[in-house]
Amino acid sequence: MVDLSMSLLPFFNKRFYLYLLKELLSLFILSLGVFTFILVLSRIGKIADLVINKGVDVKDIVLLIVYSSPPYLTFTLPMAFLLSTIVVLGRLSSENEILALKANGINLRCLFAPIALLGAAVFFISLFNTTLLLSKSGDAFRSTLLNIAKKGISIEDKEGIFNDSIPGVVIYIDKVNTETRTLSGIVISDDRDEAVRQTITAQNGAVNLDVSSLDIAFLLKNGSVHRWERQNDAYRSLSFTNYIFSMNLMNVLPHNRELRRKAYEMSTGELREALAKAKGPNRYDLAVEFYKKFSIPFASIAFILLAVPLGIRHKTEGKFSGVVYSLVIFISYYVMVALTENVGRVYMLSPFLITFTPDILFSLAGIYAVRRLNHEEQARMPNLWHYISGLRIAKTK
Repeated sequence: MVDLSMSLLPFFNKRFYLYLLKELLSLFILSLGVFTFILVLSRIGKIADLVINKGVDVKDIVLLIVYSSPPYLTFTLPMAFLLSTIVVLGRLSSENEILALKANGINLRCLFAPIALLGAAVFFISLFNTTLLLSKSGDAFRSTLLNIAKKGISIEDKEGIFNDSIPGVVIYIDKVNTETRTLSGIVISDDRDEAVRQTITAQNGAVNLDVSSLDIAFLLKNGSVHRWERQNDAYRSLSFTNYIFSMNLMNVLPHNRELRRKAYEMSTGELREALAKAKGPNRYDLAVEFYKKFSIPFASIAFILLAVPLGIRHKTEGKFSGVVYSLVIFISYYVMVALTENVGRVYMLSPFLITFTPDILFSLAGIYAVRRLNHEEQARMPNLWHYISGLRIAKTK
């Protein structure tokens, strides 16, 4: 019987690994989608404004959502992995499947095989996201915003209507020749400056948009300019044969600060180039961002060591107890990240050291918990928590 049991053990391990991996993957994908969607909700107001007030196509809206997801994936990937591990192992423990494994003499460290496989996959996906995908998606996000701005002031479908897509400017074009891209019957009302307001009329003209700088120029012919100046309460009028009315469309884009390339959006190569040129505190911040591209994905590896013992040992305290535990760990991790960054910035410590300190501390805590994985006395902490909770409930009664 012993020989038969030993011969069946590898087959059991494979079946159990596939079962556990399937449970982990399903919950990981679900939690990843939910967490990412919740974070993307912060931009729903901006997106609704684009749809309602700017008339942006649904395709462009979807692209904006997709391109804005990688910064959120930096947080949601390790968080979803941590949550799925604790919840799945907690369910196995509550249904006595972990007890059955121990009763059959199986070392609980065998649980690390499928969980480490998923954790390694999450690590490499996170690393790809922080080192490359963030930079590419940031460029694509800005490019999509530029295209939206360009469509907002396009003249092909703006014939015979008042176009107010540019804040403070109203443009009316009577006729549009789509073949020659020439305009006729042009009226431009410019109220961007309260001190100087002007109205420009022209018989014909053309428009030119520089997508790289978002400068738009109307090349007008045979018209007049009517200007009122508040300071002198003066009205001026002049006629022209050729006139160029130009402006920059940065204000057209909602929340145009998104166009500025941020340090976390840079690739590793771009950060190296920036570090070579930067000096002082800016150089230190760039170095921190460079190492965070590796330390944040490494959190998945640290969570493997900590989540398995915690998932096995935590008792059933409600339907969402695993979610609460994972959130507490995740928040603690990012509080430690922020704390070490501030301390490192104040005392000018090694950027490599301060970015990897949270990973090291969580890994050490996980190693300690793993060493006592098969010992029942590890449950002292949960029991102590239940004892304290019981005393508090008794006092309230």
